[in-house]
Amino acid sequence: MMSGASTVDAIRRVGLEMFARDGYEATTMRAIASEVGIQAGSLYNHFASKEEILWDLTRGALMQLTSRIRESMETLAVDADARDQLSAFVDAHVRFHALNSDQASIVNRQMAGLSATHYRQAVSLRATFETQLGDILRNGDASGEFHVIDLRMSVIAILQMCISVSTWYRADGKLSPDEICAVYVQLSQRMVGFDQRALMASGPRKGVSQR
Repeated sequence: MMSGASTVDAIRRVGLEMFARDGYEATTMRAIASEVGIQAGSLYNHFASKEEILWDLTRGALMQLTSRIRESMETLAVDADARDQLSAFVDAHVRFHALNSDQASIVNRQMAGLSATHYRQAVSLRATFETQLGDILRNGDASGEFHVIDLRMSVIAILQMCISVSTWYRADGKLSPDEICAVYVQLSQRMVGFDQRALMASGPRKGVSQR
């Protein structure tokens, strides 16, 4: 017999798999309970509704992505420039979406199933990424590292580019996550007008952590 904690973990795992595969609307509490191996009535002892499972998964995915981005940014030196900040941000975002496609599906395609309150909270959590990226691009443009055509559109374009990795990445594909991240970092830099040639001409840069 599973403990309460292990049952909750099993519900999360099965709910994530079924929502990502079949869609939120097509998945029933009875189907989740059956896959977990418990009675449908027992499921309600852990989650009051299907929407609560979706919210638990959505919040968990957003918090995990937040943590990944923070950890990536913390590898930078205190005086890291905008280019390094953008690289760290994009690397974390792409890596998360490549390695967590089911969670990405929940956040990017299933949020319509959330209640109005939970939807607003999810949007607020997601907005932190937009603000963080916007600050990086704004500072890079002000310092002359970047030449941003339109700040808002650039933020949306970069985020959507990173998110799309979850729709096509396969573990058995030709490119590893490291290789994909390296390409996407370069693409994001070009999107904001970073000049690699100017960097090479200026010599070694400061502010890059050696950790």
